[in-house]
Amino acid sequence: MNPSPTLFYTLCIALPVVATAVALAVGGPLRRLYVVGSRLLLGALMLGGGLYKLSDNHLPGLMGPPMDHAFLAKHSLEIFGQFIGVAQLLIGLLLLSGRFALLGAVLLVPMWLNIIFLTWSQHWTGTPFLTTGFLVLNIGLLLHDFPRLKWLLYPPADAAALRAQRLQTAPLPVELLWWLGAATIVVGSLLYPVSLRAMTTTMLLGVVLLVGATTWHYYLKRQRLPQPPVPQKQ
Repeated sequence: MNPSPTLFYTLCIALPVVATAVALAVGGPLRRLYVVGSRLLLGALMLGGGLYKLSDNHLPGLMGPPMDHAFLAKHSLEIFGQFIGVAQLLIGLLLLSGRFALLGAVLLVPMWLNIIFLTWSQHWTGTPFLTTGFLVLNIGLLLHDFPRLKWLLYPPADAAALRAQRLQTAPLPVELLWWLGAATIVVGSLLYPVSLRAMTTTMLLGVVLLVGATTWHYYLKRQRLPQPPVPQKQ
C-alpha cells in the first residue's frame, strides 16, 4: 500500500526542520556534516537547474517537473528563463565554492521563494512542499553563518575596528585564476546558441581552472603550516 501523499509532503518539510534543529544544537562533526551536505545538495540542484535552462533542456537537471522552452515561449518568457538559468548557475557555483557559500545561501532564499510561489500558482503537485524543505535547509545554512551574517542586520558598534580586520584572501595569482575559471564557466553557459559542444567544453575548461586554483591555494596553505621539529639524536 502506497503511503499517503499528505504524509510524504509533511515529511518533505518536517525532516529538514528536524535535521536543521539537531545539527545546529549538537554542533561538532554533525553540524559540519549538515553544512557540507546541504551546500552540496542545494548547490547541485541550482547548478543542474541553471544548466537545464541554458542548454535548451539538453543537460538534465535534478528537479522536476521541468519547465521547458515550449512553455516559456508560449508566454514570451525565453529571456526570463535564461536570466533565471544564469542566476541559478551562479548561486550553485557560489554554494559549491565553500568560500562564497554564505553569499550563495543569501541569494538562494529569494530563488526558493520564487520557485515555491510559481509552482504553487501553477498547481504543481508536491513541488511546493519539496522546495519548502530545501528552503528550510537554506535557512539552516544562514543560521550556521549568523556570526558573519549579523553585520548585515546589526551595524558594528566599532566600525573602525571591523574595517581594520585583514581579509582572508589567496595570493593574487590564485585569486585571478579562480575568478578566470568562474568567468569561463559563466561565459560557457551562454554558448548554447553556438553549439552544445562549445558550451560544455568551455564550461569544463572553467571547472579545470577552478580546481587548479583551489589545489594551488591548498598547496600554498600546506607549505605555510609550521613544520614539526626534527628530533635531535643523543
